[in-house]
Amino acid sequence: APTKKRFQTYLVVLASVYAIRWLFSPMQARSRSKPDVDSKGQLQMVFDEFFAANVQPIWDRAFNGTQYALEESSRVGHQLKKQNARVKHPVVIVPGFITSALELWEGESCMKKNFRQRVWGSASMARTFFADRDCWRRHLQLNPQTGMDPDNIRVRSAQGFEAADNFIATYWVWSKLIENLADVGYDGSSMSMMSYDWRLGYEYLEERDGYLSKLKAAIETHHKTSGEKVVLLSHSMGGSVLYYFLQWVVTDAKYGGGGGGKDWVEKNVHSFVNIAGTLLGVPKSIPALLSGELKDISVLMPQIGDLLEQFFGKKVRKNLWCSWGSLYGMLPKGGDAIWGSGSDLEETTGEETAGSIPTIIWNNGTSEAFCTSSPSTSIYENTTPTDEQPTIDNGFTDEEFELHIPASKHWSMDETIDHIVRTGGGYGSRVGSIFSFDSKKGWKERRSSVNKKKHWHDPVASPLPYAPSLKMYCLYGTGLPTERSYYYHLSCDKVSASKDVDVDQICIADDTEASCSNGTVYSDGDPPESPFYIDVAAKSDLRNITSGVRYSDGDGSVPLLSLGYMCQKFAEPRSRHNPSGIKVFTRERKHDAEISLADPGRGGPRSGEHVDILGNVGVIEDVVRIATGLDVEEMVDKDIIVSDLKNIVKRLDQHPSGGL
Repeated sequence: APTKKRFQTYLVVLASVYAIRWLFSPMQARSRSKPDVDSKGQLQMVFDEFFAANVQPIWDRAFNGTQYALEESSRVGHQLKKQNARVKHPVVIVPGFITSALELWEGESCMKKNFRQRVWGSASMARTFFADRDCWRRHLQLNPQTGMDPDNIRVRSAQGFEAADNFIATYWVWSKLIENLADVGYDGSSMSMMSYDWRLGYEYLEERDGYLSKLKAAIETHHKTSGEKVVLLSHSMGGSVLYYFLQWVVTDAKYGGGGGGKDWVEKNVHSFVNIAGTLLGVPKSIPALLSGELKDISVLMPQIGDLLEQFFGKKVRKNLWCSWGSLYGMLPKGGDAIWGSGSDLEETTGEETAGSIPTIIWNNGTSEAFCTSSPSTSIYENTTPTDEQPTIDNGFTDEEFELHIPASKHWSMDETIDHIVRTGGGYGSRVGSIFSFDSKKGWKERRSSVNKKKHWHDPVASPLPYAPSLKMYCLYGTGLPTERSYYYHLSCDKVSASKDVDVDQICIADDTEASCSNGTVYSDGDPPESPFYIDVAAKSDLRNITSGVRYSDGDGSVPLLSLGYMCQKFAEPRSRHNPSGIKVFTRERKHDAEISLADPGRGGPRSGEHVDILGNVGVIEDVVRIATGLDVEEMVDKDIIVSDLKNIVKRLDQHPSGGL
């Protein structure tokens, strides 16, 4: 009965919305001329006021984003309260990539009317985008030369629980976990949401917003007022931000750190709960920065390519994303030693096993794909993989070096990241250079070195801090195909359109002078569209290749290798990456999706999907128990491994050129 009523209410809401649109549309249609900006604004204002007063309350009652699909009596927090779970350790939450709302504090004339309104993370975001997408894009794009604010534009993270509890309307993010913690007594005095501008590189979070200092102060304050150490709770990129913070906070201020002292973590932090963390990065950041593509977009292109390109084209996407330092921070870490062995891939060829698994394979099935007048003799061979035919390694001609494509048709992880960071999508290496991906070099850097902070984001190069009583929990989902590597091709039209640009002799503009580099950098205006495209024709059921993307196990966004490998290495006895012997537990949840009208579009209470994991009943129970201390050693302090993680770690560490 409740489900039926909720569905009926849902129909009423939809009918109301369409009725409102029908009532307002004749008002515009009756005008013989196109309405001016003011009349459009007035019409939008009337619609917004009517929607907020009459439609939104009905919607909220029907589908409250902070309400469990289960009834209150069945909610995990409610059940644990009956077992005497009560507030113990304060909780500080660090959200992930794109899930915190962003507000406008200063902008151009096209955006001034939206002062302190959300330009990201609310329904108004869509209205702003469609009203003037170029204006919206300019306000979300950072200065690609500095990684900071553009002139006369200030966009900042919203604050409080509302910043990341729900993304848009009823699309919940942290709200389920917050509600379950509230069931056992948590509120704003014992729990904090430390949202941040997720576009910024981690170093710039401190430089521009003082975020790391504020996070340090929040933890210290909770510890002082409660008398208990703090539980740090992170999701997705928030785990990488927290790992960076743990390095920063114990480092002396003269080396760029927070000056907390070697034992700061030991004194203030009870546990680090890393949910779906990107400890070793995410391969899907590669096509975003290389060509402005995401897997879903590249697959949809044949159907909606013209419409998509008109509203948010490939060039616009790449130039926007290449200005965000955070995306460089999410590039895979550990290089070929971690990602090159293919230990996490179900099927590899004999050639791959003997050598290394490329991150990008350049496919050129015809001579036209080479964009040269004198192609090499082997380019006519089809390199698109099928189940019957392995990939053929063809060489590029000299002309392809102008596009920074090496002679080999395979890019390793090291080569791929080197290209992305060095060129910056045409903007240069300024933004990406705050991170170093040379893990071997980073390991050798002393903590008392100004160069070490470039490696704080990388757990392969920077060990866990000294905190022998700290506990670390790696909670994540598995069982979903997750992007791992890519097949690319060149677009000759895009290459020829850029012929006026001397790719090898363009200079990077820095603060004082222009100095030449091996990158293509456009200091005046945006770079042209990238000639690189995901080759959607590449496919192989045997090797899990679909539409130009090769998949491995993971949570749909982060591969298992990134989710679990370092957690297993941390937990090893006398691990050099965990010198103080912090207890580390890995608790996986196998994806088990359910469809519910009460929670449309989500995977249900046992989903292992990257965002849905925040509503997974097993994860919620673990978090509540950790925070309250309820039977933690008996119920939580043990591994749950449902994937092939143990064998992956073993194969990787035994590989001649892989492992730590």
